Amino acid sequence: MWSVACFVALLYALCDVNYFIRTLFTIVHVMFMPGRIKVTDKHTLYGFCTTQDVDFLLNHMNNGRYLRELDFCRFYWYGRTRFWPLGNAKNILQGGCMVRYRRMLPIFKPYKVETQLIWWDEQSIYFEHKFITLHDGFIRTVAYTRQRAIGVDLLEYVKQFPECRVRPDQPAVLKGWIESSETSSQQLRK
Repeated sequence: MWSVACFVALLYALCDVNYFIRTLFTIVHVMFMPGRIKVTDKHTLYGFCTTQDVDFLLNHMNNGRYLRELDFCRFYWYGRTRFWPLGNAKNILQGGCMVRYRRMLPIFKPYKVETQLIWWDEQSIYFEHKFITLHDGFIRTVAYTRQRAIGVDLLEYVKQFPECRVRPDQPAVLKGWIESSETSSQQLRK
């Protein structure tokens, strides 16, 4: 019995065990979740800010936890839309993230994250994520993320989904972010 307790303690000391447990739960949950959503539909995931999510002030969500929540939002989105796996893609990677923190997300408050695919190009898909507290409906944080696919033309891949046959207009905020990222890439190449 002591050996099992020591092993579990060692795992918690060396790894973020809760992350792996939640990832496993997410995958199993998505596999058995009924219904499918359209690729362009908004997907909502609910959460609760706990003591494991807060920063050193112990009163609001740590900035790093927002990014982790976005991972789970995308896992659910991929599973619910059946967008994954990307045909012949060798890999799909987080290519960038732009976050605007409007107001802190307080400890012990329930919230939801609305995730929606808002645009795509030949290499990437772009999501908008909104963290909204349930008690007041206020959008606390807005994040835009870029998922880059390697080894597949996304403009062709997304055409298999009827709702994606016509690409929407690029949102102005996304256009500015992409231009900024390109400028940064050019500077780093020098």
